[in-house]
Amino acid sequence: MKIRVDDIKLYYESHGKGKPIVFSYGYLEDCSVWDYQVKHFAKDHAVILYDHRGHGRSDKPNVGEGNYSVEVLSNDLYAFIGKLNLEKPTIVGFSLGGMAAIMFALKHSDEISKLVLVGATAKLTLPMSAKFFGVLKFFLTYEKFLQIFCKYRFYRPSKQIVHDEFVRASKVDESIAFECWKELTENYDVRDKVSKIDIPTLIIVGEKDKVNLEASRYLNREIKSSELHTIPDSGHTVMIEKPEEFNQILEEFIG
Repeated sequence: MKIRVDDIKLYYESHGKGKPIVFSYGYLEDCSVWDYQVKHFAKDHAVILYDHRGHGRSDKPNVGEGNYSVEVLSNDLYAFIGKLNLEKPTIVGFSLGGMAAIMFALKHSDEISKLVLVGATAKLTLPMSAKFFGVLKFFLTYEKFLQIFCKYRFYRPSKQIVHDEFVRASKVDESIAFECWKELTENYDVRDKVSKIDIPTLIIVGEKDKVNLEASRYLNREIKSSELHTIPDSGHTVMIEKPEEFNQILEEFIG
């Protein structure tokens, strides 16, 4: 299904009934990354998934004028929840979706029941291996860039996992992908604000997440109402690599 949010239409899915959980995914993905969570949580909850602008089956506005900033994505999430009349949902944000969820919580904490940040950060500070991606795009085809990037997100992934991730990433136009990357790496920084979040917050990160392990510890220190869970032998995309462990931690938090 699609729903109009301001000037665009977002693709979304709704599964099950009960207290609402809104799942927001990461950079160059689509809402199918939450398949393991849909099967688990839709038994007792209303599980709502959506595709970010420029991703999956949602509209793809042209780049420029901050169309793909984290703040814009956060505003989309706020408008989306309002259009569906969801009452104080739990928001689960992974990576880029986690950054949008942080900004949402800073502006509208009274409209969230609980906040879950998965592989998220207050400022995307990249190690040299990750910074190399910014250079690769000038020397590789977009397809080759995606192949490398998709494998990097995981720790010891199967070929099928990498293939599925590549299919999701391929739905994002090259210009949008790099505009969004620029916004993430250059224009997003809420380190001076995250301590203001005062709602129950769960932070989940993979032990082998090269980018966000220390960032998650930082969020845990700054957000006084938070708890941190590190999942062993998992990279960035923990909900796919370790779905059973992930679901158990999330279920215990949501209650």
